[in-house]
Amino acid sequence: MWLKALDVQYMLRNIRPVSKPTRHVLDEREMYPHIFPNYRPHPVPSITVGSIILWVLLKLAVLVPLVWFVVEQYGWHHYWLVAIALLWLTVVYPAFTQYYEFLAQTQILESSTLCAQCQHFEPTGHLCKLLDEHISVQHIPCNGECWEAKQSDYRSDDDTLQ
Repeated sequence: MWLKALDVQYMLRNIRPVSKPTRHVLDEREMYPHIFPNYRPHPVPSITVGSIILWVLLKLAVLVPLVWFVVEQYGWHHYWLVAIALLWLTVVYPAFTQYYEFLAQTQILESSTLCAQCQHFEPTGHLCKLLDEHISVQHIPCNGECWEAKQSDYRSDDDTLQ
């Protein structure tokens, strides 16, 4: 399953189109959220680096005291491999799979949008720092009007000052 997350063509086939509603007129999908529970007017990525870190910290905050309590209560001091396996299966491995899926989404954005080459693009959250909006293949926040090229640290020999 995690191999599908790395497949860019698989991700391109499963992208749902998101239309940007006008700000002045309410769309019926916004007026009746109980009928359209999956509608989101702006594309918010489901996986970001921040969400991965948040879930790792929350899982660790629950699991470490629980394992500590069980080890102390039942005297399982010799079964530390079970605790490590539990941490791996519930915290580390899901974080790795989510991160690989996030990298596949970032690769799709970088290859198919103009925003990826803009200096205002934040790749860890798929976010435009200038307008503070999330970017997707279907939604470019500024429609290319605020686009600025990334500043390069590379200087060729021709660019040196005499």
